Amino acid sequence: MTTLLDALNAAVNHHMAGRTGPAADAYRGILAVEPAQPNALHLLGVLRAQAGDAAGAVPLIGRALHAQPAAPSAWGHLGAALRAAERPEGAEPVLQRALALDPANADALDAMGATLHALAIYPAARRWLERAARLRPGHAETLLNLGTVLRDQRRFAEAEACFDAALARNPGLADAHLARAVGRLVRGDLRAGWEGFEHRWQRFATPPWDGRPTGGATILLHMDQGYGDAMQFVRYAPLVAQVAARNGGRVIVETHPLLFRLFAHSLEPAVQVLVRGPEPPPHDIHCPLMSLPRAFATDLASIPAGVPYLAPAPGDMPGRREGLVASKGTDNTGLRVGLVWAGNPRHRNDRNRSIPIAALRPLLSVPGVRFIGLQTGDARADLARLPGDGVEDAVERVRDFADTAAILATIDLLVTVDTAIVHLAGAMGLPSWLLLPHVPDWRWLLDRADSPWYPSLRLFRQPRPGDWTTTLGTVAAVLKAHAAKLARR
Repeated sequence: MTTLLDALNAAVNHHMAGRTGPAADAYRGILAVEPAQPNALHLLGVLRAQAGDAAGAVPLIGRALHAQPAAPSAWGHLGAALRAAERPEGAEPVLQRALALDPANADALDAMGATLHALAIYPAARRWLERAARLRPGHAETLLNLGTVLRDQRRFAEAEACFDAALARNPGLADAHLARAVGRLVRGDLRAGWEGFEHRWQRFATPPWDGRPTGGATILLHMDQGYGDAMQFVRYAPLVAQVAARNGGRVIVETHPLLFRLFAHSLEPAVQVLVRGPEPPPHDIHCPLMSLPRAFATDLASIPAGVPYLAPAPGDMPGRREGLVASKGTDNTGLRVGLVWAGNPRHRNDRNRSIPIAALRPLLSVPGVRFIGLQTGDARADLARLPGDGVEDAVERVRDFADTAAILATIDLLVTVDTAIVHLAGAMGLPSWLLLPHVPDWRWLLDRADSPWYPSLRLFRQPRPGDWTTTLGTVAAVLKAHAAKLARR
C-alpha cells in the first residue's frame, strides 16, 4: 500500500528529474488527501516559482510555514519568491528569518543579496552575495547576482570577471550575457554591448537581418521590448528603408496599437506600419527594433540623432480637439512644463526610478510656471494629494501616444522620470529634463548631463541611491532661473 511518504518521495523524484507536470500532479494528489502537508505545499510552491509564477508560489510556501514554522529552507524559498515577485520589502525580513535558522543557507544568502540589490542597498547586497559565493564557489546564479551588484557599484572589471565565470559554468545563461552587455553599454562600449544584447529575444522562423543588402526582400521590423524602446529605435526604420529601396525591397514596422497612429503618421509612406497581430505579416527577413543599432554597427559617434523623427498629426493638435489642453496661443501665462513622476509599477526597477509626488513640492513651488500633468496609470490619482490646483491634468481623453505627442507639442518643457514619454519628447525634439536614479538605465550612460540619443534632453542624476531631495532641489533651482529669465524677455 502506497503511503503519503512514498507519494512524496515519488513527487520529489519527478521534480528533481525535471518532470514538472508529473511532480505537480503528485504534490496536488498528496494535498488532496492532506491539505496541510508542509513538504508538499513547500515543494509545490518551489515548482511554481521555478516555472516563473513567483506570485503563485508565495501563498503555497506561506501555508507550508504555517504548518512547519521552523523550516529554514522554506523561509529561504519564500523570501526568494517574494523577491522574484518584485516584493523586496517583504522579502528582506523573511530572508533574515531563514538565515537566523540556518546561517549557511546559500540560497537564502543569494536571495538576500539580490533583494538588497533591488532595494538599491549595494554594499550590503555585495557582502551577502560574497558570503554565498564562498559557500558555493562557481555557482552560476550567485556569480551573476554578484556581478550585477558590482556592475552597479561601477566595479566593472570585477563584474566582468563574475559574468565570465558564470558563463564558463553555464554558457547558455542568457541573463549573464545580458548583464555583461548592460555593463558595456552603460560605459559607451556600444558595439560590444549590442552583441551581448542579442540574447534577450527569441528568433522568428524567418532569417534575421544583419544590415547587409536585402536583395529585394520584405523586411519586418518588430517590437520586442517596451514602448520607450520602440520609440527610441524606430529612428532606424527610414535607414532600413533606404537600404531596401536600393534593391527594390520594402520595410514593414509592426507595432503596438498605442503606437500605431504615431508611427504611421511619422514613418509612412517610406515604411508601412501595421498593428501587431497574433501572427507576423508576410515577410522574408526580420529584425527586432532594438537589434537595429547592431545591424548598423552603431557606436557613440554614429548614433542617428537627427530630430524630430516623430511628430503629431496636424489633426490631433489639442487646440483642434475638444477635451485636450489648450495650445500656446491662449491667454494663460507662465512657462508651460509637462510633469511625469512615475513609470509603470510593474517595471522591475520602478521603485528606484519613480518619485513620490510629495517629493515634488520644491519643484511645484517655483513661481512663473504652469505645470501640466502628463502622468498616466495608477500614479495619476496622486494629483488629488496636492493642495489647490497646482498641476493641470491633461491626459483624461488621451487614447494613445499620438494624442500624447499632440499635447507635448503645446508645452515648453517636459520634466519626467525615466519612462516612455521621455523617448517621445526626445524624438520630437522637445526640451526635456530627465530625472535619473543613481544607477541609470544603460542608455543614459554615466556621469554626463546630455544624451547622444536625444539632443534636446538634459539629465539630472541622483548623487547617491535614493536621494531625490538633492536632485529635485537642483531641478527646482534651474527651473526657477529659467522661468525668471523668460519672464524678463
